[in-house]
Amino acid sequence: MGKTSKVVICGMKGVGKTAILEQLIYGNVNLKSSFYPTIEDIYVANIETDRGTKERVCFYDTAGLEPPLTGELKGPPQSPTMQLTANQVLQRHYLSFAEGFVMVYDTTRPESLDVLMYLKKDIDRNKDKKEVVMLVIGNRTGPDDVNSLENTCSKAANWCAREKVRHFEVSAMDRPSLYEPFIFMTTRLNPVQNKTAFPQLSTLSKLTQKNNKSEAM
Repeated sequence: MGKTSKVVICGMKGVGKTAILEQLIYGNVNLKSSFYPTIEDIYVANIETDRGTKERVCFYDTAGLEPPLTGELKGPPQSPTMQLTANQVLQRHYLSFAEGFVMVYDTTRPESLDVLMYLKKDIDRNKDKKEVVMLVIGNRTGPDDVNSLENTCSKAANWCAREKVRHFEVSAMDRPSLYEPFIFMTTRLNPVQNKTAFPQLSTLSKLTQKNNKSEAM
């Protein structure tokens, strides 16, 4: 383990962001668990990559966002310049240091997916052109109308495909379901490094050693 990666967990209020982190790291969430609304909490954990190595990740659990509404208008953003209020966007300091964003919606609440559509546009506009890793998690929080749930998940999958963002469906009550998205995130944040960052210098060094041996003979 070398660096500590910084990942922001974000989405609409009440979609299970804190429950997901608590279950992933501590495994202590059950149907009787309750959580106070988050202002900001920080979790640090060693997360496995798909190579079997473990990397240190600092997770920033953020306050839940309000769904953007204009009068009675609901749904995905129509204008990229739409003005949102402070409780409908991430605080600006997260955008300056985050290397990854885990965007969470509730599969039983379609409006929580609409929040992510606004959220991603806001992140894309304000991340200072740096590369970040994003993924979307649909959290199954309870029983609901099957058709409504399938429609929300299908809409999310189609949107993620257009945005080229990985989409996962999980349940905060089912700890193993959380492993895949966070292994994916940690792996993307910690790619395999080349043996040398200066291949030309490595080649030159080998040639110099060979010439020195030739002169010694």
